[in-house]
Amino acid sequence: MEIAASVTLGLLFLISGFASLFLMFKLWGWPDGHQPGMSKAPPHLVRLHDIFKVVFTALYVVMMAVMVPRLWNYQVELPPRSAVHVSLGFLLGVLLLVELAFYRVFRHLQDWVPALATATIGCAVLLLGLSVPSALREYGLARGQVGGGVYSVENRARVARLLPLAEMPADAPIADLTTVDALRHGREILATKCVVCHDLKTVLVQPRAPAGWWRTVERMADKPTFEDPLTERELYDVTAYLIAITGDLQRSARQQREQKLKQQQAIAPVDPAAPAPTYDAAAAQKAFETRCSECHELAEVDKKPPTSAREVKEVIERMVADNGMAAPPGELDLCYAFMVRKYAPTEVDSAPATLGAAVGAEVQAAVAVASAPPVPEDSKPVPADSKPVPTDSKPAAAPPPAAEPDVILDDAPPAAAPAPAAAKPKPAPAKAIDARGLYVKHCAACHDASGKGKPGLKSKGIPDMTDKNWQKKNGKASVARAIKAGIPGTMMKAFAAKMKPEEIDAVAAFVKKLR
Repeated sequence: MEIAASVTLGLLFLISGFASLFLMFKLWGWPDGHQPGMSKAPPHLVRLHDIFKVVFTALYVVMMAVMVPRLWNYQVELPPRSAVHVSLGFLLGVLLLVELAFYRVFRHLQDWVPALATATIGCAVLLLGLSVPSALREYGLARGQVGGGVYSVENRARVARLLPLAEMPADAPIADLTTVDALRHGREILATKCVVCHDLKTVLVQPRAPAGWWRTVERMADKPTFEDPLTERELYDVTAYLIAITGDLQRSARQQREQKLKQQQAIAPVDPAAPAPTYDAAAAQKAFETRCSECHELAEVDKKPPTSAREVKEVIERMVADNGMAAPPGELDLCYAFMVRKYAPTEVDSAPATLGAAVGAEVQAAVAVASAPPVPEDSKPVPADSKPVPTDSKPAAAPPPAAEPDVILDDAPPAAAPAPAAAKPKPAPAKAIDARGLYVKHCAACHDASGKGKPGLKSKGIPDMTDKNWQKKNGKASVARAIKAGIPGTMMKAFAAKMKPEEIDAVAAFVKKLR
């Protein structure tokens, strides 16, 4: 069934149900509320109530006729939302059947009818509340594209530009996939065949690039099915339609990435040795009072103030990451300097002068620890209980002389002195990969040198990679994939352009050793 038709039937279903319920409340016990049922109510209003009830029942039968075959063909375990949706559908049918039976057949139980009708409408509201928003979301996405809709000339031109990036087979009819008929066909496949394995919300919840949509559709098509599998043309059409309606989703994801980039730039590390700017007390106090009062009263800071320059740095990082405080780096530096002077005055001379310098000092310290050379074996302290090497040990026995030949020929030419064996050139030792140094350089800014994650970024999904459960769930291969390609929708970006494959593999192995 088309998405628009499903939404229309659902709304008519709800309207007819509420109409019959309100009429029942008005007519029940007519005229003074003491009469049983609606026997004394005006006949034309009773007939109107019965008509609404018949329409409500008929629409329920139609919608169940669509849903039950889908359950038969459903090929994966129902997600929780779908399980609740199905349960409400069958419960509504039971309540409706009992209500009609009490209303028409078992009239001595008519006193139960209003309660049953109310419960039936409650189930109908919950049922549509789980399904209609996803359908309206798809409709909104389709209507919200450039040019006024998914089928507009402007949006189809955008799809034509994106389709070559989808990495479809070379023989894919890309030029034909941007026609109105092809996009309509893709929408039909989405509404009728893609929902065999999952509901519509599952399809639309995750934004994807064109190549991501094609890989997803192709992977779904490879699953075994009881029905006819999707044809190649259906795969192409539904991919084109998904690309056509995900413009808003991708813009939203881009806006989130830009916001995260601004946050990262606001707390970017700076060389601690760089000359510190002149401290302006008035400007620093103004920046502190302006920025720190955006989310809470200044008195809240004084109730539990930071006690060191490091804690000041962590507080500001948490405000940027958790509360989304948007301020240029200069203002954050002023806030940092003011708070250090107010809450940690004994560290003014020893602490970094700016927030960027404090972050830079932390990174440099982590890099210094990571790049420290290993302690040579001969420089390690000898344990007190170790036994000294005996000095009277016998010298090593000399190698035995070479055996002489049994027969010496007189006329044999004197044996030439053996030529010294050519020394084989030793291969240059492969340069060891400093996995910890790479980790500190590229990962410690978010994950911390310990792997536990920066405190201010916990709410943004930065995991504790020293946790046993995390280590158990994430193998080395999955860690390497995340480093290489990033994780869409999170702060984890791709590092394939910054590290070689062997470096990525070394960092992944290092992460797996974190404890």
